[in-house]
Amino acid sequence: MQLLRRIAVTVIEEEEGAYRWRLVELEGEGWHVLSQQARSMKTYKAAMAAGLLELQKMVDDLDIGPREDEPEPARAKKKSGSVFGFGFGLPKMG
Repeated sequence: MQLLRRIAVTVIEEEEGAYRWRLVELEGEGWHVLSQQARSMKTYKAAMAAGLLELQKMVDDLDIGPREDEPEPARAKKKSGSVFGFGFGLPKMG
């Protein structure tokens, strides 16, 4: 079985009222930034919700979480097409 990747969503506050999400992954002894939001949002809640949606895009099956890659022939994509907000709701875009 593939190992579960150790990915976290975090939110940084660059200045008051300017929040951005970051996806980070634990590799060895430290955290590596996978991706981060280009433009800031006005609330922590909105940034966290947007970050969780970005994490969700990386996961083929939300029941088992993000897994390390297998060789291409063995992979089977299982995107459900539904959107889940992880309790933070869905961010308002625009």
